[in-house]
Amino acid sequence: MTENKKTLWRRIVKNKWAYAFILPLMIGAVGFCYYPAISGIVTSLFKWNGTGTKEFIGFSNYVELFRDDIFVNSIGTMFVLLVPRLLIGIFMPLIMAELIFNTKSKKMQSFYRIAVLLPMVAPGVVGMLIWQNIFEPTTGLYAKLLVFLGICEEGATIDFLNDPNWVISTIIILGFPWVNGTNILIYISGMMSISGEVIEASELDGCGTWRRIFTIDFPLLLGQIRYFAVFGFIGLMQDYGLQMILTNGGPGYTTYVPGWYMYKLAFTSGRYGYACSIGTILFIAIFAVTLVAFKLMHYGPFAKQSDM
Repeated sequence: MTENKKTLWRRIVKNKWAYAFILPLMIGAVGFCYYPAISGIVTSLFKWNGTGTKEFIGFSNYVELFRDDIFVNSIGTMFVLLVPRLLIGIFMPLIMAELIFNTKSKKMQSFYRIAVLLPMVAPGVVGMLIWQNIFEPTTGLYAKLLVFLGICEEGATIDFLNDPNWVISTIIILGFPWVNGTNILIYISGMMSISGEVIEASELDGCGTWRRIFTIDFPLLLGQIRYFAVFGFIGLMQDYGLQMILTNGGPGYTTYVPGWYMYKLAFTSGRYGYACSIGTILFIAIFAVTLVAFKLMHYGPFAKQSDM
């Protein structure tokens, strides 16, 4: 054995109990995280209905995929939904966190922190079903609000979730005021870590609240913003919960996104190989965009001075 191998073996023996505790977790990660992903990539090279014998067809699924109008159009729909929802998910909790953090009363700060967490007790599906009632064409709150604002005429019946002209904007509005308790608390914890001396110095220099937010808070919260941007992008690219619960991808193919199309192909049409090719394309796209995002965050215009 070489000296490096002997040193490695000694380290393993010395820390054997630590490796023993880690081993079950690694086995679980390989079995339930890595193996399904690798299996999906391999299955994308086959024609398979989920039960019969797999027929190797190479990259034919990918060739067909990029000639598939439903898939190509679903990519555009995904970004139409993704961009506003991502911006909302990053900045609305930040605005709410600033409002709570700048509340003078410490008791009221504690109250608001608890208040924004309470909605998390209800499952997300319950929230979507409540919004489904809000979007009810005639008696729903959304319809009445549009009539009150003069956007719709009195007595007009618009099926918001089944009208191609309304369904995208309706999905984006869902969840108003878009305040997630966990995101707010993460932002607040970042604000609390800002040195009090920096805040006091800015006040002595006559720095107002708005200027302090943009020149002090925002730059020092780039770590949290980076986190929400990257993981929000990853989650929204894969998300199809709204389609499953509210629209079923309709009307027509208006709200089809790649994740929903993949689900329909696998569990409705029985085209597992073709569905896995969509999953592989999503994996490659998410991986590539994540790498670019981290590069920009470390070396681009969004990088902290300490990272450069």
